[in-house]
Amino acid sequence: MRLLLLLGTLLCATVAQAHTPVCRCQLEAQRISCQGAFDDGSSADGITMRVLAYSGETLADGVLDARSRFSTPLPGQPFYILMDAGPGEMFEVDWRDVVGIDQQHFDVTSNTF
Repeated sequence: MRLLLLLGTLLCATVAQAHTPVCRCQLEAQRISCQGAFDDGSSADGITMRVLAYSGETLADGVLDARSRFSTPLPGQPFYILMDAGPGEMFEVDWRDVVGIDQQHFDVTSNTF
């Protein structure tokens, strides 16, 4: 009986494991292009994407398309991109982590954000 209970618990734990969202963004001309996915390789189409200023203001939003891609104009201020797949399923990309953006692109010496 204990063995059956243990096997049932292990099976449920395996099924309950969530896949983690991941996202990579790069600068192309004056647009940020992002490719989202889940770490298990599954598609992330339809997942909410938000471009946020450090103040919390939403600068742009949308969803990942059928190819799990999202594109938005380059904001004029420091920002981060939030991939929101639901409670506990979020991934953030800071502007400094966007491939192709010069680390000095925004004046980060001021404390305005």
